[in-house]
Amino acid sequence: MSDIEKENVIDENTQNNDQASEAQSEVKSKKSTKAESAKADKKLAEVLNKLSEAVAERDDFKDKYQRTFSEFNNYKKRMATTRADAYKDGQCDVVSKILPVLDNFERALEHIEGGEDSALAQGFAMVYKQLTAAVEQLGVEELGAPGDMFDPNLHQAIQMVDTNEGDVSGTIAGVAQKGYKMDDRVIRHCMVMVNK
Repeated sequence: MSDIEKENVIDENTQNNDQASEAQSEVKSKKSTKAESAKADKKLAEVLNKLSEAVAERDDFKDKYQRTFSEFNNYKKRMATTRADAYKDGQCDVVSKILPVLDNFERALEHIEGGEDSALAQGFAMVYKQLTAAVEQLGVEELGAPGDMFDPNLHQAIQMVDTNEGDVSGTIAGVAQKGYKMDDRVIRHCMVMVNK
């Protein structure tokens, strides 16, 4: 073989080697591209999985926040109601302790010697008016007057009396002890005589 032929064979071998190398590098690059693509797909799946977990966790925290917020608002409302009820209970308790004093003032005014013109009677009357005005400012109302219908929620019957002419059965004939209420609460039931 001549040198030229040898060179041609070498060139062909070199070309074949180059082509083989190119083919191998294409296969490697395809493999690496597939591997990179698989890695990217795997990473994307991990990111999407983490994102869905984060969204679920966010929704869970949002739900817990809304429940806690609602519970706190309900607690505030309950406490406001409890506080108002405790305040009213305290007022009723104080008024119930003042009522016997009011009754005693009424009795004293009825039995003062010297009549309404005496200084003692006028002093008692002034103190009685101040006391009744203070009680009325608290929202306390008297219960039961003769002629009203008997209500067991407001009145306590202590005696049944024969009905007089013109009186209706079941009405109050007389009051033995005044009753009082504040708003919707009965502080002291009225002791009454009821017509049969």
